[in-house]
This record gives sequence, structure tokens and C-alpha cells, in this order.
Amino acid sequence: MFNFVVYLLLFIISVEIFLFILVNLIKKDFQWVITEKDEFPFNSNLEFKNFLKNNFDKTTGWDRKKNTQGSETLNQKKTYFKITNEGFRNTPLKNKKSLISVFGDSYAFCRYVNDEKTWEAKLEKKIKYCVQNFGVGNFGLDQAFLKYIKKEKKISSQEIIFCVVPETIARVFSYWKHYREFNNIFAIKPILNFKKKKLNIVRIPKLKTDTVSKNYIKFNQKFINKTKKEDIFYKYTFKKKLFKFPYTISFVKKLNQNLNIFYLLIVGKLMSIVNKSSFHRFHDQAFSKILEENIKESHGFYEEIYFKKNFRKLLNFIDLYFKKKKIKYKILIVPQYYDLKLKNHNHKYMNFFKSLDNKNIIDLTDKFKKNKNWKKFYFNESYGGHLNVIGNKYLANLLFREKLF
Repeated sequence: MFNFVVYLLLFIISVEIFLFILVNLIKKDFQWVITEKDEFPFNSNLEFKNFLKNNFDKTTGWDRKKNTQGSETLNQKKTYFKITNEGFRNTPLKNKKSLISVFGDSYAFCRYVNDEKTWEAKLEKKIKYCVQNFGVGNFGLDQAFLKYIKKEKKISSQEIIFCVVPETIARVFSYWKHYREFNNIFAIKPILNFKKKKLNIVRIPKLKTDTVSKNYIKFNQKFINKTKKEDIFYKYTFKKKLFKFPYTISFVKKLNQNLNIFYLLIVGKLMSIVNKSSFHRFHDQAFSKILEENIKESHGFYEEIYFKKNFRKLLNFIDLYFKKKKIKYKILIVPQYYDLKLKNHNHKYMNFFKSLDNKNIIDLTDKFKKNKNWKKFYFNESYGGHLNVIGNKYLANLLFREKLF
């Protein structure tokens, strides 16, 4: 009996040591494997300063700066974008009168396509008026709404369109993205709460670009203490997926997912010894599995009381806001690739939007699903399957043909 206990202890210790080494080896190349070190992930004051200078926005958390330009690379193909001095994405008819202004996430901004290939640019060709594109990657509907409020006095468009993906229900409840999108450490945003139809904003801390190293650490510790209280995803997601001693228990908590992810990353590492490009292929497959799991989780939020109740409050507040001002608006729900792929789960958010007595909220999932070749609308990439040139054209034609604006 004594020998059995000794052997069992040795086995458990061996497994712990093996998992400790494996986890810390894998996390170097894969942001979705987190340990206790990720409780305080800030390492570079310089990176923090660059974020404040180039992306930080005190109203929404981050934003595209006026009179800037940039590029994105996908599948070895580079695309370019420019932001005008009015703050919207460059468009062929930017100097003409604008009938529509668009706010939203990366499906509004249109990642990985050039300025003239966005659905807004395609739509404005049909209506012969400028369609201003104020979209920003990873925005929630709450941030898009706050950005509109910030800019509304300078906007003369007759109609406002919000374009977001179904996952927006998760984004609006996030205070610090790091707790749901691990290691997205500079994505700090406000949270909108509603009490008796009044808007209450949990604001982000005041940040200064001249922050020195000592104050930087002090700020971050104070910020982290606050986010743990304010952000539901700290307990809901981050703590549940954190690897800590005993590592064996942490691994078993998400056994199927961890087995799949670790298998792909280990095989990728071994294959890279022979062919370096192999690691990226297996890494992308692992990333896709994480993303698919996150999308599936966000679908479930549409049936959870806390999320659907408070999300409905946001939608009602937006509706009341525009009715009081007598401004036309629409909220377009555009499915991501994984929303359509997970056909056994997407009915959850589809049923939610159908239950709303609001014709200004338009879920386009059915419109996309009816096309048997819907996969051709999306890029083959692991970061959400954004609309490609064909997809952007399809969306513009759909909006114009069915007069959804």
C-alpha cells in the first residue's frame, strides 16, 4: 500500500511538472493559454505610451485617428485604408453630400479590403451620395453608439446605420477585453448601465501620455483592481480558464478543448522543425477552435437572463434616443462566418431579435443563409471570417435591393 501511494504521488508530481513546462512553453506562441502571470500582463511602458498616442480615445476606449492611414495583410495580400480629416474611412464620394453615416465594428469598417471595396463604397455608388464609414474594429454596439453621440453635432446625414455582429452582446458587457480576449491588454472601454431609463456610464480611467514607469505600474494595479469588480468576464471566463497549481485540475476543467488545442500546438511545434511554415497552419487551426468556442458562448448569452435583459435595455435606450430626436436609424446584425457555420446555435440570437418589437433592428442572418454559396462571401482566415470583396458587394446589393435603409 505504501509503495502504491509513493508511486501515485510521483506520478502526480511528474504530471504537474510536465504540464507546467508544457503550458509555459505553449503560451509563448498562443495568447489563449493564460497563467497567473496574466493577472498583471503589462510589461512595457513604451507600448502603453504608443497606444495612448495612436489609438486611445477617452469616450470609446480606442478609435481611428483623423488624417491617418494604414494597411492590413491577409494571406500575403496587403490592403490599405485612409481616415479622412472628418474621421470616416476614405470613400470615392467623400466630398459629396452624405445621406447615411455608418457606425459599428470591423464589419462596418470592412477589414482586409481597400477603401473603394467596402460595402459603404459600393452602396454610395448606387445611391449617388456619400456613405460615411465610422466603423472601428472590435467595437460593441455600446461603443458605436457613444461614438455617434460624440460626433452627432457634426453629422448631417439623414439616417444612421449601426452595423455589428451577433457577438456584440458579449462586447457590450466587457470592461477590459483581456478578460475575454486574453492578452488584448490595451482594449479598455466603458460600460453602459441603465437605471430607470437613465444612462449610467462606468468610465475608463483618465490616462496621460506622459506617464512615467512608476506611475504606470501604480495606475495598472489600481485599474486591475477596478476591472475585477466591474467586468463580469473576470469570473465568468478569465478565472475559469487560468492555468495555476495544480495544473492537472486546470487542464481537466476544459478537458476536450485543452486536448484539441494542445495537440494542434504540439504537433505544430514538432512539424516546424522540418517545415517552419507548418506551425502557422496548426496555430491557425487552434485559434479557429478558440474563436468558434467564443462565438458559441456568445450565442448562449442571448438565452441567459442577465445578458439578454441588459442588452435589451441598451437597444431600448438607443431606440428612445433616436425617436426623441426624430432621426432615422437602423441596427444591422451581420453574421460572421462562424455564426453561419454553427447553425445549431445561431437560432438563439435569431430568436432574440425576432422577439423584439422594433423594425429598426434587422438581423441579416436569414438573408445570408438563403444563399447556398454563402461561404464565398467570407475570407478564409482565423480571425472571424470577415466579408471579402464579394461579401461586401453582396451586402451593399442586399441593402439597396430590399431598401433596408
